[in-house]
Amino acid sequence: MKKFILAPALAALVMFFWGFCYYGLSGVPYRALEQAPGLAAAVSSLTVDGAYMVPDPRIGEEAMAEAMKTGPYAMIQFRKVPADMGSTMIKGYLHGFISCVLVALLLVRCESSLTTFGCRLMFCVVIGGLITFYSNGATSIWWQHSWSWNGMTMFYDAVSWLLAGLVLAKMVAPKKA
Repeated sequence: MKKFILAPALAALVMFFWGFCYYGLSGVPYRALEQAPGLAAAVSSLTVDGAYMVPDPRIGEEAMAEAMKTGPYAMIQFRKVPADMGSTMIKGYLHGFISCVLVALLLVRCESSLTTFGCRLMFCVVIGGLITFYSNGATSIWWQHSWSWNGMTMFYDAVSWLLAGLVLAKMVAPKKA
């Protein structure tokens, strides 16, 4: 129970608190956003929640290539109604918890090789680094998302996995012989 419930629950709580400090209290990541006067008015004609892309990739490969040359390119995640922050917080914590359960599972499967705290911590940091680089790098490369915004997100994710790794490395240790 300690390895698969308590340790991930505590690690996810540490990640959650770090997110509150980074995004909620510091506001640092929002420095990567550009000013967009009139953007709210421009997207107010949208009526259906969803992802929108300009140019629309369904116009065909040749037309898309031509449209990409001249621009603009935009991908918008649109919600007509504001997000329910209570529900978002619960989903965010559960996301962290499930992620930490999966890393705890990996730690247990590799415990014969990860006998020291330092080895377990490095394992968590490398797994977290892989997740961070792959997912955030992909959105900048394939979807043209801003490197400045994704850089802020990558920093947040890397610190999250370092903090979660500290908890998991301490609590998901092999039994002493």
